[in-house]
Amino acid sequence: MPGDRRLPVRTPHLDWLAERGTLFRRAFCSTPMCSPARSTILTGLYPHATGMVANHQEREISREISLSPQVRVLADYLKEAGYACAYTGKWHLGTGGDRRGFTDFVTRAGIHDVDDAAQNDMLRFAGAVGVELDGKLKGSDVDRSSYDARTQTGPSLLPLAFHRSARDAAQAGQFIRQRRDADEPFALVYSCHEPHPPFACPAPFAEMYDPAAMPLPENRGDHSAYGLMGRRNDRQLRPTRGFDEGDLRRMWAYYAGAISYVDHCLGLLLEALVDTDQFDDTLFIFTSDHGEMLGSHGMLLKGNALFEELMRIPLLIRSPGGGSGGQVNDCLVSHADLVPTVLSGCGIDAPIGLHGVDISALVDGGLEPVRDGLAFQFHSSNWGERPTPLRGWRTERWKYVESPDGGEELYDLQADPAERRNRIDDGEVGESRAAMSESLRTWTEGAGDSWPSVPMPEREVAWEWDDRWGGE
Repeated sequence: MPGDRRLPVRTPHLDWLAERGTLFRRAFCSTPMCSPARSTILTGLYPHATGMVANHQEREISREISLSPQVRVLADYLKEAGYACAYTGKWHLGTGGDRRGFTDFVTRAGIHDVDDAAQNDMLRFAGAVGVELDGKLKGSDVDRSSYDARTQTGPSLLPLAFHRSARDAAQAGQFIRQRRDADEPFALVYSCHEPHPPFACPAPFAEMYDPAAMPLPENRGDHSAYGLMGRRNDRQLRPTRGFDEGDLRRMWAYYAGAISYVDHCLGLLLEALVDTDQFDDTLFIFTSDHGEMLGSHGMLLKGNALFEELMRIPLLIRSPGGGSGGQVNDCLVSHADLVPTVLSGCGIDAPIGLHGVDISALVDGGLEPVRDGLAFQFHSSNWGERPTPLRGWRTERWKYVESPDGGEELYDLQADPAERRNRIDDGEVGESRAAMSESLRTWTEGAGDSWPSVPMPEREVAWEWDDRWGGE
């Protein structure tokens, strides 16, 4: 977070893992949307190359987008090397119940990730315990009797042991235990839905934190980006106009509770690995698909912005044996680096053409940067909606953002870590602006990104101009 603001969140299992691994404090997603970011995590490619440039949704037009069948995922490489590959939790890549190479153990839940209702594990289980799920049938539905729709906060309808993420973690633990005496190695992806709006998780995590104790973003009153947002007119991002500090503190409290819940679920996996004497032989990676605004820059949710709050993600990696442990690394790293790094750790040559690099040396304590800058992308929140595309380039000091319709941004992250001052028209930094623009152009050409041309849906959902960003 800008200024390294610390939340008073209890994460004992993550703390335990951090003492035995490497924490990357400058790790970034390729894009601030769920489906495209997840495609990068699993392929080592940016969204323009995976075909997953926007979110998949359960509506006719949006279902037209899915992870390209020509693109290989991590499990495809590992299966060829003799690995058993499992996937539990959220998928959200538009392929229904198909998990590509992850075929040895799969859980399926939520309308995004099944072929039909009969395949939805969570829908079946909820019915068995007498709970009727609504919404997107993810198993994380809120208790409507105490839900605050305005802030999207409240407790879950399901108790802890019945909740989707806890069930997925428990089933992942079962898979780990099954592999204890197996001859072949395994790869497991556990994808937890939280923290994600609506910010609802089971007790005791839902109300674990006092809203009054929650620190708020220092740039919450900065509405200077409203003009940019108004011109871009993305559907997903929302201004905080009308939200007071009490509203924001409530959101942060539930968000913090969801983080502690993720930690609890993570602990179930760690316990299974330790109890079966497999932890020291395991390459363990913890990360998230994207960030959340939560009031920063006067915004909520996510969308067509490339601020640090959305792009900077947690990344904690523990290599087999752990090395010295407790490392902190400030080099620029990307989600795209995960596939090359995993393949390296498994003794598999990464294919030519991946957009990431092997960061094993950094995991093992190295401090030599692997790159001078990172690219960012955005197309649209959901496929079929009016594209509001962006490209960005970030170095240790600068961040540059451009749109085909204008509205460029340039931030000096050393002097202005909260990104309050857009210096794009500041003649004093003209050389830096030109250098950043040129670096971005070099990257897009080398990566096969057709920018500023972007994919367009054959059909679009009805679109109306939204003036919610007008004024302050």
